[in-house]
Amino acid sequence: MKCILCQTSHSAPFKVDKKPLRSYFHCAECDLIFLNPTERLAPQEEKTRYDQHDSHGSAGHGAFLEPLVKEIDGYIGAAKVARDTLSVFDFGCGPQPVLSQMFASKGYKTAHYDLYYHPNQDLLRKSYHVITSTEVWEHLYEPRKEIEILMKALKTGGLLGVMTSAHHGEAVFHDWHYRRDTTHVTFFSENTMNWLAKTYKLQIIKARSPYWVFQKMI
Repeated sequence: MKCILCQTSHSAPFKVDKKPLRSYFHCAECDLIFLNPTERLAPQEEKTRYDQHDSHGSAGHGAFLEPLVKEIDGYIGAAKVARDTLSVFDFGCGPQPVLSQMFASKGYKTAHYDLYYHPNQDLLRKSYHVITSTEVWEHLYEPRKEIEILMKALKTGGLLGVMTSAHHGEAVFHDWHYRRDTTHVTFFSENTMNWLAKTYKLQIIKARSPYWVFQKMI
């Protein structure tokens, strides 16, 4: 099976022996684990699951996002760049653009996109100083395509902030709560993030799962 991220043919199949019983591929090149495409939810089933996620907009959800906001804002503050001159784009914001609101409250110019809830494709063709993508990458069916869209939209020197939990290999994957969500289909590891940094000429600024911050160098 060709890896859906690095496109090599080094992905070996394995099955999870605990509920929900599902089959996956594990890439030896970039360390990505991804669900067998034949077992993905249909689009309407997936949308129904997302509609049931009612935490967006809650105080707890804001607190969950806060470490990423502080990391990015602190880096920009240290660089002494005026926040009102910088654009922040939240990719995959869900029904409520909480992260955009958090950055807007600090003076940044913000925009947001979501495949199901805010599907303005024109925003994907613009460029930004900061791009965030929280609790999104584990849902991507075509991570290479989506990440390259973000890389094209990110200005040189810009920051990419990602929130997704890292896997720690097949041995513990079976019992991992994160993979039990049936909308979670793609799983990155620290090795995968290092592969991304090398491939797309990024400098890793923050690497502590589930928070990742990269700077685009070229």
